[in-house]
Amino acid sequence: MEFVLTFHQPAEVFEVNDDPVRGVAPMQAWKLYMEAMAAAGVLRGAKRLEHDGGTAVSVRNGKRHVQDGPFADTKELLGGYALIEVDSLDEALKWAERCPGSAVGTTFAWPVRPMPEPK
Repeated sequence: MEFVLTFHQPAEVFEVNDDPVRGVAPMQAWKLYMEAMAAAGVLRGAKRLEHDGGTAVSVRNGKRHVQDGPFADTKELLGGYALIEVDSLDEALKWAERCPGSAVGTTFAWPVRPMPEPK
């Protein structure tokens, strides 16, 4: 089964992680976490997201609405994701629990469903 782990953290955590001095230890923890998933053969891909941007698009009554982020109504920002392939939700949750971000934010495990295939 495939799962997307999404990493949500408070804005101040990103400030620490981006700092060349204060961010060394947290980023090392993330590196070791990614290496552990790769070594276990479950990691299919992972990316960090820019935390000071993001744009939301919605269409209502044929009119496009755009809202630039970060979004004021959220306490935690989406900082990245990992696509993993494991045997069960329980195993995905174990990887979510090991995530360094889970100690300061929230890690979600989303089951992946297939999209319609292009012709």
